[in-house]
Formats: sequence, C-alpha cells, structure tokens
Amino acid sequence: MNSKKNFSFGDKILEILENSLDLEEDDFVAWKVARIKRDPFKILVAIILSQNTIEKNTLRAYVNLDRTIGVTPENIFNVDITRLKEAIRIAGLQDAKARAIKNLSTIIVKKLGGDSYKLEDMDIDKIQKILRNIPGIGRKTIDVFLANIGYPILPIDTHIKRVSYRIGLADYKSYEKMQMELHRVFRPKVRLKAHMYLIKLGRTYCKALRPKCDICPVREYCIKRV
Repeated sequence: MNSKKNFSFGDKILEILENSLDLEEDDFVAWKVARIKRDPFKILVAIILSQNTIEKNTLRAYVNLDRTIGVTPENIFNVDITRLKEAIRIAGLQDAKARAIKNLSTIIVKKLGGDSYKLEDMDIDKIQKILRNIPGIGRKTIDVFLANIGYPILPIDTHIKRVSYRIGLADYKSYEKMQMELHRVFRPKVRLKAHMYLIKLGRTYCKALRPKCDICPVREYCIKRV
C-alpha cells in the first residue's frame, strides 16, 4: 500500500481543503435539505434531482416541486406523472427522474405506510435492498443518501473519481475499489465532509479539462496523473 494512504494523509488533505475552499449550503442541495429537516424522502428526492445536472438547477427543480406539488410521499404518489415531470423539468432528464421519484413514493406509501423515517430504523442492508430495486436509484444515489443520514460512507462521483486518482488518494477507478481505498484514507466521521470537499476541489481547480494545477491548494501532494 502507498505510504500516503492512511488517516494522517487524509487529515492533512482535508485540512488544506477546509482552509482553501468554502462550502455553501447551495453547493449540495441534498446536504442543505438534510440540514434543514432530516426527512429521508426529501433527501432522496433532492439526490435524484441532482443526477447529471448542476446544483443550481437541482435547487430550482426542488423548490418548484415543493411549491407546486409538495415534497411528500403522499403528494408525489397521488400526482399525475406528467405534472411531476413539468415541475422538475429544469433539472433535466425529467422523464427518468420523475419515474424514479414516483416509484420511490409508491414504495414509501405502500410498504412503509407513508413514513419515510422508517428507513432510518432499518439496517444498511435492508435500506440498500429497498432502494436499489427502484429504477433510477443506483449505488451512488444510495451512498449519498446513507452519508447524509449519518452512515460513515464516502460516495464516489465523477469529480471524486478524477481528483482521487490524480492526487494519488486511490489507484483504482472502479467505484467499489476506489471507495475502499478512500475509506482507508478518511476517518469514518469525516467521510461526508471529505466527499463534499473533494467534489468542490474538482469543480473549482481539478477540472476534467484544463485543470488549474498552478493554483490548486493540494498541488504539492498531487502526483499529477492529469
């Protein structure tokens, strides 16, 4: 194992990122929703809306959905899917996202009596089993949800995959193997924070095209696999 891959190295990287980047609530809509009210259904809806779009559009779609329909399992379950699609159109991929949100609401209403908080009473395997059977809800969406309700999981997205490989936090690019490596670098209690800061690093400096290596706050630790 690379000697860098330990909690001390993760602590150092995270310290630098915390001192160099500001996390704002609107940077991560699911995190914002979780901080305002830890409602599992609302968090999951925000995560689904965030798929393949920018956070600005995620927030606009979420706010519009809440204003016009209401982000509750019962409201979504009872609304016509055409109206649901229109409410979230700004987030893009509205057909697939509307189906996922609709199917999620159906599971919550029919299997959990409309109470999404029952998800928090389940063990992680049961939560994963329920959610992964919903088309449009994959591994990353489930991990982001689990992280936002307190599980020590570091979800992987395209920014984290790129940044972690370039810096040398991970040698593998597959989701499962990279996550295992990052769990060896970042302590359980800071994994959600690390998830967000690594994404912010990718959005701000370590971009896919033309990364800003000369002003990147972790450039001295980077192994420059650009």
